[in-house]
Amino acid sequence: MAASSRAQVLDLYRAMLRESKHFNAYNYRMYAVRRIRDAFRENKNVKDPVEIQNLVNKAKRDLEIIRRQVQIGQLYSTDKLVIENQEKPRT
Repeated sequence: MAASSRAQVLDLYRAMLRESKHFNAYNYRMYAVRRIRDAFRENKNVKDPVEIQNLVNKAKRDLEIIRRQVQIGQLYSTDKLVIENQEKPRT
């Protein structure tokens, strides 16, 4: 993978993770983070430039979907779950 392509993929990965953390609902947020990580790990060994470009284009479309869903989710606020209100243990 070319250096510019690698940088583009890493930027896209970070943007998707950053955007998915804006979901109000805990379950959506954790599901999105898990799916993003799994998808990128699954395709980390792809060498074909055409396939890489197809995957990058799909990820860009998915990023736009995440952004739209975050906006929609912010219109309908919900109470936090019990798991979200836990304080981190002190070390």
